[in-house]
Amino acid sequence: MNTVWILVCDAAHARVFEIRNEAPTWHAVGVYDHPASRSKTSDLQSDHLGQRAPEGAGVHHGALAPASSPKENEKEHFGRSLASMLAQGMRSRRFYRWVLVAPPHFLGMLRNELSPELTKRLLATVDKDLSHLKEGDLRDRLKDIIRIPVDQRETLRTG
Repeated sequence: MNTVWILVCDAAHARVFEIRNEAPTWHAVGVYDHPASRSKTSDLQSDHLGQRAPEGAGVHHGALAPASSPKENEKEHFGRSLASMLAQGMRSRRFYRWVLVAPPHFLGMLRNELSPELTKRLLATVDKDLSHLKEGDLRDRLKDIIRIPVDQRETLRTG
């Protein structure tokens, strides 16, 4: 099984393609959307996290502020769900190697969510936002990256 998955994503949208045995044909595996990552921060907050203390009542004015913004939390949530989907695909032996294409900030977030086994099978990363490109344009941009070296191909074991 020399199947390669290609995950092309940003913080709110992802597409997964697969190629088999380095064939030029890409097959769509899935499309994943997470619109909350694109929402305004004010739309993601249900209420205020704390109340302002009366003047002179203390020095910890921002003590109840969250460590990261609700928008960043949503991006991390989407990254975890993509990593989970990849782990499931790997366990099901749907791919042997994979390629990750994402803008730099989201690429870093997503890499933090990957298991050691997923990281080991990562063939290449592309730190660019190509999520807006059509499939044919993606194929042209990534054709030289998605090649499994002969010594890294999984061989089918019989008997």
